[in-house]
Formats: sequence, structure tokens, C-alpha cells
Amino acid sequence: MVHVHELLKTFHSLGCNDEALCYAACRVYIHLQEEKRMRDVRYHYAEHLNLIYLTANRESEANASDELFIPALATEEVDLAQLNRYRDGIVLPDGKKPGTIVLAICAPSSTVLLYRVTPGLKAVGEKLPSKGYTSRLHRAGENRIVK
Repeated sequence: MVHVHELLKTFHSLGCNDEALCYAACRVYIHLQEEKRMRDVRYHYAEHLNLIYLTANRESEANASDELFIPALATEEVDLAQLNRYRDGIVLPDGKKPGTIVLAICAPSSTVLLYRVTPGLKAVGEKLPSKGYTSRLHRAGENRIVK
């Protein structure tokens, strides 16, 4: 069993002063280790990114590749450009750059949601049309959205 207070102290000793990030990383660490039963769950601190991130793997094989987990809070906005900077600035324990990032979003209900973010994901440049608007267009026989 992981002791939350000890883990939080460890994150602070690594140099992270962001209390919310430390708490989110702690929840993700416990989630990966105890609920997902992942192997080799490790935490790392990237001072140049001000980020605690985690690595783990699902395979029981010794040569299984590590996955990169980035903790985030559901109450904060996700910045795709920042995720790309994380991908570029982090080197995995095996010396390779991460291909994908698993965004671990911590909800206030203690739920941890895992989303795989692939390279090339881009933000939507403008507001998407509402479901009602697209439904009306569909019923009217339109298959394209006109402004």
C-alpha cells in the first residue's frame, strides 16, 4: 500500500512546489500501481518543464516499452502545445522519446481518466457547431455545415 503523505513529501523533495501537480501525480501513481496493476511504475521530475510525470508498462516481459503518463486536473484546461513540449522535452528511461502520451486526468471524484494523445493532435481553431445545429442540417438533407 502506498502512503500518500510520504509520496507527497517525495515529490516536494524532488523540487516540485506545485501542490496541485503533486497531488495529481500522487493519485495517478496509486491508480497505475494499485488499480491498473502496471509494472515498474516510476515517477520523475523534469525541472525544465516543472512537471512530475510517470512511466510504467503493461507487459510482463523484461523488454516491454515504458509508457509516459502526464498528470492533469480535470478543473484545468488542457494545453495541446504544452503536451507537445512535454513530448519533446522528456526522454524515457530506455533513452527513447515518447511516441504517445497518456494524459491522466484526475477528476474531483477521485476518478482518474486515461487518454492516449498521439503526435499531430491539433486544437480546434474555432467553436464547433452545436449538436442541435448539426441535427437540423442533417434532417434538412444537408451534409455540410455552412456559416
